[in-house]
Amino acid sequence: MVLVISQDTFDNAVRENIEDLGLEPEEALQEAVKQFESQGVDLSSIIKELSISPSVKANIETEITKLKKLTKKDTPDKELMDQMEIIKEECDKGLVNRVGVGKAGAYNALLDVLEVKKSYVAVERTCLKTLISLMNKQPDLLDERGVKLMLAFLNIKTDFDVKKLTLRWIKSCCVLHENNRQNIFDANILDKLKDLLNDGSSDILREVLAVCRSLVLDDDVRVEFGKAHEHARIIASEILCPLTQLMARFKGDEPFIHDLMLTVSALMVRTEFCKKVHDAGGIEMIAEVMNYFSGNERINKQCFKLIKCLAGNDICKANMLHKNMAPAITKALTVNKGNVSTAVSGLTAIAALTLRSPENSKTLFEADIPAAIVDIMKMYPDNKEVQKSASRAVRNMVSRSRYQNKTFIELGIDEILQSDLKKFKDIEYDIKAALRDLGCNVKFNEEWTGKGGALTTGGKLS
Repeated sequence: MVLVISQDTFDNAVRENIEDLGLEPEEALQEAVKQFESQGVDLSSIIKELSISPSVKANIETEITKLKKLTKKDTPDKELMDQMEIIKEECDKGLVNRVGVGKAGAYNALLDVLEVKKSYVAVERTCLKTLISLMNKQPDLLDERGVKLMLAFLNIKTDFDVKKLTLRWIKSCCVLHENNRQNIFDANILDKLKDLLNDGSSDILREVLAVCRSLVLDDDVRVEFGKAHEHARIIASEILCPLTQLMARFKGDEPFIHDLMLTVSALMVRTEFCKKVHDAGGIEMIAEVMNYFSGNERINKQCFKLIKCLAGNDICKANMLHKNMAPAITKALTVNKGNVSTAVSGLTAIAALTLRSPENSKTLFEADIPAAIVDIMKMYPDNKEVQKSASRAVRNMVSRSRYQNKTFIELGIDEILQSDLKKFKDIEYDIKAALRDLGCNVKFNEEWTGKGGALTTGGKLS
């Protein structure tokens, strides 16, 4: 488990360096960082900046106190909103300021506003925006009271912008915080998200997808074992089919389709979920999306990742290329080869589709995929990830379909792989495997050889 410390422990170490060692503030900060890093402590969640000055701290406390007083009396909405804007502006200055605002009690003061001013839509919007700014990268503030308010604002009849802002608030509280994810999930937020899937707006649906992805993160170094897989399993069981069907409903909406592909890939943690997507017509829809957005690098990258996930299920892999997918893959890879990450994703998908599948290899071969693979290898001769993914794709294409060797060799694959052998020693295995199955000259190193001698009659080595 990774070693972690609290913010207070770090701040105390900086203070001791100033008071006990007489260091300047900047030197004290740098010394504390070196000290903890040398001990193997993870400082990714620690604010490594000097704290706010006493005058700024006093000003923050004054503004929070003013907000609390305004909440308790019958204050005009505009005055209350203006006060929250002041607090939001302070939070927007940086993480150090947000921490100072949080320590001054802003979180509870803002929740008071949400409870007192319920149904005052303009006030709710401003309050939620302030909460999102306050809790950005400091989700520790969330408590049971906050979770209850989150769910209350996700009712179908709630104002459109209030729902959207509430979903953003939920997402920001899930990032880098496993306990928040579990508390929000255990409060049955999935029921609310399922209801929101029937919303006609892609804006709301994109926020719902973002929350789904945030609930399956595994990014909190303070927790040894999270529940990302369990959350993904439950969410996929409940909403994977409706999500798949949204592809057809919003197939022309570029931002939505990108987020949808990203979310479906994040939920595909078990092979039976691949079958669900297959049965819901997901493969045909992916092919349609790839043809519709053939020149969109971001969407095609996510499509390739989703294809790789689906190929993990033998039934999906066997049926996938019967759905006009092969021409779509060739076209997407050829059109978007100028983007290296999309190219790598495409090559990885081909390797997954053709692994122990001569039928898929034949279909892709007939769709002219060898030329696309070799073109990408020539375009990025010094990119290790490209050459590694391409080598695996070539090896899987020809390993059970040796009739393809001649085509690959005529395209110049032998020279490319021989050159890769000299440049990339750490992916030598993948390159040599491709050369071997292509029938090219390749020398394998014998990793270990014994040094046995002749046995004597007594059973001992001579």
